[in-house]
Amino acid sequence: MKHRIRAAGILIQNQSVLMVRVKDFSGEYWIPPGGGMEKGDRSSKDGLKREFLEETGLEVEVGELICVREFLETHTERYHAEFFYQITAFSGEPHTDNLVGLNDEQYIQSVEWIAINELDGKRVYPADLKSKVIGMVEQKNFSTHLGSYVQGEDEKTNYL
Repeated sequence: MKHRIRAAGILIQNQSVLMVRVKDFSGEYWIPPGGGMEKGDRSSKDGLKREFLEETGLEVEVGELICVREFLETHTERYHAEFFYQITAFSGEPHTDNLVGLNDEQYIQSVEWIAINELDGKRVYPADLKSKVIGMVEQKNFSTHLGSYVQGEDEKTNYL
């Protein structure tokens, strides 16, 4: 079985959350911006900054770890560990122009602000985004991330 480490960002503004509308073999649905770690990413936060810029055109500051989710992508037999972080600041306007020529160009349909009270009527992942994750952000109920280190190099530097 393949494995993938993925990070996603929860960006809330004016009672709306920034979401990406995607389409795959199962249909259309909404997810927070983010993606898998790639070569050169020193931490899940680094990967999230890169993915946020690619998918939304926004430069972001990544805050606290909110929660972790795991899931099996059955059609690829790939197991995901997904880290959800609070996005504490951003610059720019959301757009998908950065996707041209990337592998997500056909997958990502749009990036939009979705009113939190409208999430119930949409196919959203994680399914408990509104019922749990957004509440954790609002209550500042964060998880503990012990850091991101490189074994054998400078083992004292935390790359988060």
